[in-house]
Amino acid sequence: MEKRLMLAVTISIVLMLVYPLFLAKISPPTIENNMQDDISQQLDNTKVTRTALPKTTTVTADSKRQLPEDAVSTPFSTTRYGLIFSNIGGSIQKIVIKDDKRLDSDLVEDAMFDAGILAIEGDASLRGLSSQSFTITRDTNTLYTEKDGLRVEKTVKFLKDQYGLRASIALTNISQASKPISFQITTASNISSKEAYESRYIEAGTYHRNDKMQRLAGGKLKKSNELKERDIYWLYLKNKYYSIICKPEFDVSGVFTRYVSGNPVIGFIIDDRDIQPGETRTYEFKYYIGPTEIHELEKVDDSFGKALNFGIFTSISMVLLSVLKFFYSIFHNYGVAILLLTCCISVVMFPLTFKSMSSMRKLQELQPKIEKIRAEHKDNPQKLNKEIMEIYRRHKANPMGGCLPMLLQMPIFIALYQTLMRSVELKGANFLWIKDLSMPDAAFHMPFSLPFLGNAINILPILMIGAMILQQKLSQVKAAGGQTDQQKMMSSIMPVMFGFIFYNLPSGLVMYWLTNTLLTSTLQFSLLRKT
Repeated sequence: MEKRLMLAVTISIVLMLVYPLFLAKISPPTIENNMQDDISQQLDNTKVTRTALPKTTTVTADSKRQLPEDAVSTPFSTTRYGLIFSNIGGSIQKIVIKDDKRLDSDLVEDAMFDAGILAIEGDASLRGLSSQSFTITRDTNTLYTEKDGLRVEKTVKFLKDQYGLRASIALTNISQASKPISFQITTASNISSKEAYESRYIEAGTYHRNDKMQRLAGGKLKKSNELKERDIYWLYLKNKYYSIICKPEFDVSGVFTRYVSGNPVIGFIIDDRDIQPGETRTYEFKYYIGPTEIHELEKVDDSFGKALNFGIFTSISMVLLSVLKFFYSIFHNYGVAILLLTCCISVVMFPLTFKSMSSMRKLQELQPKIEKIRAEHKDNPQKLNKEIMEIYRRHKANPMGGCLPMLLQMPIFIALYQTLMRSVELKGANFLWIKDLSMPDAAFHMPFSLPFLGNAINILPILMIGAMILQQKLSQVKAAGGQTDQQKMMSSIMPVMFGFIFYNLPSGLVMYWLTNTLLTSTLQFSLLRKT
């Protein structure tokens, strides 16, 4: 393949593959062109403090071994969830998503003490509440306790036919003196990272009333930080396919992130006025806990759709996802939908692809003349460059004519990569021998494992290698001996390298690249026949 084409393709694929790795550091989610800096870059700002919980309530890595013998875990089951409430701290320690479209998923596991969802930890009468024993009432989904003159009651109500619930925290002053109200409530924690490459997609952030998304942290959220802002609309924690979103029905003082026993924990900071004797104060929250799927998100709250984000090309990704779901609505198979989406993209990109191939073909045809000029003027660089540019002008050839169309297509390639890599719609979707389009196709399993490849034989990447070799053979032309040797080397190394990179990526993504390669090869073959 002509060197410029190989350079353009290499740059494109490298950017596509390294983009998710650096997404967390490049930019936060974009909402209507309103982009905010990562809070991790704002730690020196006066509104951000590096504070953690009081030492008396900090949970250690050995916390699970220190649970009291009378600790009780109570299961609750609905059509959408399987949950386990812990009486220690009165919080949710496990969530299983029941999904009729795909496999059930363990979204939250082993969230204990202040890492448990709905756990409260604060000052004065609320200090140590995350390890306090609560009484659980199953018939009303209520957990309550009393501590230092305060009655704390937590109630959970599940939303019918939705991945959502409403939670309320009621504080009642049963003493004869006013009580200060200052606490943190955990809204999400211990989100699953079991899927392949899942940990790099774990992310926490906020959505503000001025319609901006602000990314709190990515990866493993190892820093313990507080952000004091009062315009926060809701807070989220998500992994590759699922989201936990909490929207308070009142004004909060800020949010916090921390890292407990190897797991991310996020929540709200509440600094309220003192509660008077006999007074009851209620704090209500709306939750979305489920797949990051636009339809399901917006069923719970219109604004929750903002949580679906594919990076800087989200708008393009949303269009591609809509087309993908349109084809699925007709054929009821995401494998077929991916094939048809690939064909549509190839048709849309045909003018640019054809122009790129034609330009590079013309440059290849001029190569013998250029090599001759190089030999004649090898000792005169200025004369050499002038003669080469004259050849380009005379034959109306543009040296960048092959690269520019490729670069113009890169936003679509990157957007499609993100769409197929992160769309929950592909999770559990099958096609031919592929059991899950969000995972490698794993047609066969070996009794042993190979370094970096594992113990599965993935057919799609192997077919992709063959298709790329065919594509390169079609694009090669006869040239001087040195260039022929280089072409042979590239035709051998590049497909194998790409196959290695793609080997353990989702089969839906590999299927797109294989199909696109075959379509491009067909176009090249047609172009060769005409010339």
